[in-house]
Amino acid sequence: MTTEEAKVYEDPPEDPKEQALALPDKLRALTIVDQASLDIALAYRMDIKAFRTRVNEEFDKGIHQAFEHHRHLTAQKRKYTDRLDEADKINNPKIAAYLEEQDRIRYEAQRAAQLAKEKIEREAQEAADKAQALIEKGRVKEADNVVERAAERIEQIQVAAPVVPEKTYAAGTTLRETWEFEITNIELVPRKFLVPDLTMIRRYGQNMKHQAVVPGVRFYTTKSVMSKRLY
Repeated sequence: MTTEEAKVYEDPPEDPKEQALALPDKLRALTIVDQASLDIALAYRMDIKAFRTRVNEEFDKGIHQAFEHHRHLTAQKRKYTDRLDEADKINNPKIAAYLEEQDRIRYEAQRAAQLAKEKIEREAQEAADKAQALIEKGRVKEADNVVERAAERIEQIQVAAPVVPEKTYAAGTTLRETWEFEITNIELVPRKFLVPDLTMIRRYGQNMKHQAVVPGVRFYTTKSVMSKRLY
């Protein structure tokens, strides 16, 4: 790389955007092996700062204006959406409560109807078995009486069985079931459900440095370049 390439631009070229786009490719080709190449890297670092300042000057005003406009529109929108959210919070629990109650009624009716069906099947089978045994003994009259009495009981069960209501139809709405939880004893919660306090660990490592010791944690350092004021 030539001395010209190592020049620090006191007044960067007119188009900082193009320079910003080109710099990464230039720096990929740079290898720091001695003081000269280090000076080149430092010169590029100064260029980066200068280009960054120019890019910020070109875009920040428009970004600030766009942000202020966005904030104004968002505030105007929230005047209405907050009220709509409030309306939802009032209305949705009522819908959910009604649908849940209708589901409970339907489930209980289905269960009662199933029990009635099973009882009818048992009554019919028992009557058939008794009637067959009586017929085999030649007691046909008694067999007929057994069947008639069973038919009466079956009719009574059918009459008493509830009618299963149709599933409640709510256009465009479904009842979603969500399972929530609360911690009743943190000491009993398995480790796999516990989250380490990363902020506390990082602060501890920063304060203790080489003396930092926490079982299951490896502390290490990373280096990064920072600017300092030259006097």
